[in-house]
Amino acid sequence: MIGFTRAPSTLYSNLLRRNANAEMQAQLSRAEQELATGIKSDIYKSLGPTAAEALSLDAALSRDTAQIAANKLLGGRLDTMSSALGSMGEAVQSTLQLAVTNSGFNGGTASGLQTSARASLDALMSMANANYGGTPLFAGPSDGARALQDYDTPRAETGLSPRVVIDGVMAGGLGSVSDATARIAELDAIFSNTAANPDETFDALFFTGATSADPMSAGIGDGITVNYGVQANDDAFRQALQGLVMLATTDASEIGDAEAYAIWVDTAAARLSSGLEGLLDSQVQLDTASARIDEANTGMEDRANLYKGRVAELVEVDSYEAATEITALETQLQASYAVTARLSQLSFLNFMR
Repeated sequence: MIGFTRAPSTLYSNLLRRNANAEMQAQLSRAEQELATGIKSDIYKSLGPTAAEALSLDAALSRDTAQIAANKLLGGRLDTMSSALGSMGEAVQSTLQLAVTNSGFNGGTASGLQTSARASLDALMSMANANYGGTPLFAGPSDGARALQDYDTPRAETGLSPRVVIDGVMAGGLGSVSDATARIAELDAIFSNTAANPDETFDALFFTGATSADPMSAGIGDGITVNYGVQANDDAFRQALQGLVMLATTDASEIGDAEAYAIWVDTAAARLSSGLEGLLDSQVQLDTASARIDEANTGMEDRANLYKGRVAELVEVDSYEAATEITALETQLQASYAVTARLSQLSFLNFMR
């Protein structure tokens, strides 16, 4: 009895080979892509259960990268503020030294006090209005363009300028001890925000920023917060500005009463000294905050490098393995094509010859 074996048809065999070749071509294309990019073509399929780890690491890396960038911007702002405070301190110091030299009595250079104070006042107000990235440094959380009102320009809300109000105070004169004491009391009320007329307080006359009592702060990562709310209406600024205004608005050498002269110049020097101390203290606080930001960034950068290394282990491909796979697939395809070509030449007629 003769038996027959049922074999797949030639058409079906050709279809199987075509499908196999197409699959190998797809694998070859993926392998070439992985070799070119260094990254697995289908990351999460290839990772399986460890895909969650890769996602978590990638999210953490993105957060740290964004925080580092934000910290660098904040650090730049704080460094600029610190530099400005240092320059303000130098301006105040130059006038303070001259005031101390002529404190109590005219030391021979009192005539230069007014000129020095005017120059220092202009410098301090200019630096207090410095901007960083288009935002005023010492205006607090304000959307305005400056922190201090121009000395000669009236406020839109009140129509009063600092010069008009200060000149009104000084119009009372410094002819006696009582006059000097009265002028000092009036200026103290303005610069301490206790003036009877609310339009003539420091915040209403000079300060154009936000008067919120809460200092500005920012998170720098890992739950750490730094304060950097140095504003131009802080006590240090008000003390320094009062001392400069006292000496800039009058020629101390022309005060005829010796006691009135001593009270006026001594008080101005005391305000300048207190303001200078406060400015330097604010500068130290900003430098400390900047150092904390640098420390936080260093920690996050180190952590980011660890994250990047682990992510690379998960998603990157070995170039040698990828090249080896490409070679193997090319060899298989060439062999498959060769077999297909030989089979296409087979026919019953050729067999019977």
